Amino acid sequence: MLNILLTLAVIILFYTVALFLGGIVERVRALKGEELDYTKNNQTHGKLFLIYGVFFLLMFAFSFKYMDFASLPKAASNWGVEIDELFVITAWITGIIFVVTHIALFYFVWKYRGEKDKKATFFAHSSTLELVWTSIPALAMAVLVVMGLKTWFNVFPNKKTLPANQLTIEATGKQFNWMLRYPGPDGVFGRRVLSKEFVSPDNELGIDWTDPASHDDFFASELYMVKGRPVRFNLGALDVLHSFYLPHFRMKMDCVPGVPTGIGFTPTMTDDETRELLKSNSHWASIDPETNEPRYVKFNYELACAELCGKSHYGMMMPAHVVSQSKFEEWTKTQKPFFEVNKDRIQAWLAARNLSAGASKGSNNYAAFNGGDTSKKALKLDSNMTKVEGATHNIADNKATEGKQ
Repeated sequence: MLNILLTLAVIILFYTVALFLGGIVERVRALKGEELDYTKNNQTHGKLFLIYGVFFLLMFAFSFKYMDFASLPKAASNWGVEIDELFVITAWITGIIFVVTHIALFYFVWKYRGEKDKKATFFAHSSTLELVWTSIPALAMAVLVVMGLKTWFNVFPNKKTLPANQLTIEATGKQFNWMLRYPGPDGVFGRRVLSKEFVSPDNELGIDWTDPASHDDFFASELYMVKGRPVRFNLGALDVLHSFYLPHFRMKMDCVPGVPTGIGFTPTMTDDETRELLKSNSHWASIDPETNEPRYVKFNYELACAELCGKSHYGMMMPAHVVSQSKFEEWTKTQKPFFEVNKDRIQAWLAARNLSAGASKGSNNYAAFNGGDTSKKALKLDSNMTKVEGATHNIADNKATEGKQ
């Protein structure tokens, strides 16, 4: 806050001094009895503006070379390549318009500067001019919108059947970290029950530990994906708005509390393959003074939050990796299910509610949990489970559908 105030103070001081000096010049001219030569003054300003225009455009071109090190490497996902192509085309169209309009701006200031006995041409209407300045932007916008929609429908296809080998990961944002849940060997997530009876500080996602499918689910501190294998992220948020952002894959989707969202793609490059590409980048090939190694050696993909979610928003960055299927299987074997690690605590929690781990959805445990009442009011929790179950078990349903087909 102090930096902002100091910056504003400097700006105000600069303009105050400029106005003060301008007043002194005018006062001196008045005392000398001199009249301002507006023609000469306009000519000087026009030339200065033209010189500044050339400098501005040169610096604009130079910035691309100077900031090249900050550019993201080649997209590491299938949709990322399409998004990059769309970005490049958009940049060319808008860039050409930007350069042409600024050349016209700087040139016109000099060309049509005020001169003695020079009058401006006035016309009230020009159909040709209006047609030109309306058609060209409309055409450019139409091309970009059509291309954008094509890419959008590719990224978010309207398909009920999911790829048979798809890896599904549940990512939930909270202040200030990501909770990544992977299904175990069965490939199915355990149910989540979004009610006060199940959601607690020890069970923030409301996982139903009576569901056997939840017993092999595990949480990961780093994101792992498989090269060439489609991955789908089921997204959510516990507190405020977050944004699931994978910059190297060009993927981003908001995580909204109470509103399930999702995004999917296929990773196309492993960590090592991207490091090989970065060797040709002068910045990444330079030596890092902290490690005395080339910077690309420490390169990792990352998962970040692209929504300002609080004071520690920056802390939501998490390492991400793309590996082969064999390495992914090796990694999953090192991950212990949450139920297994916290079995005693979970068993105590279940016992306190007259529930048992591994109970099926239609068992008497649910009636016992509701005090033996089987009325619609007591079974409201069970209906919540059914609703959530239909959402979280859609992978198994789709696999069954594919098997029938």
